[in-house]
Amino acid sequence: MWNYCMYLGPYTDSKGTNFDLGVYFRDGKVNSFAIVDGNEPGDYFSGDWRDYEHRGSYKRECYIEAARRVKELNLITV
Repeated sequence: MWNYCMYLGPYTDSKGTNFDLGVYFRDGKVNSFAIVDGNEPGDYFSGDWRDYEHRGSYKRECYIEAARRVKELNLITV
């Protein structure tokens, strides 16, 4: 996962679940989330960045924290 996604660091949500947060870039822009929740190859979930930004979906804490980190690092280009 971290060979092709930018790693944003670990995160533990309010329920005590541990995640590794990241984002995938396409054409130099943040394209989607990369949220890892285990050690097996399929233990991750993602979501389109545009859905988060424009539709307000992805209410889970891990998406909100990943978006906060992306914005804090100024990785968004308009």
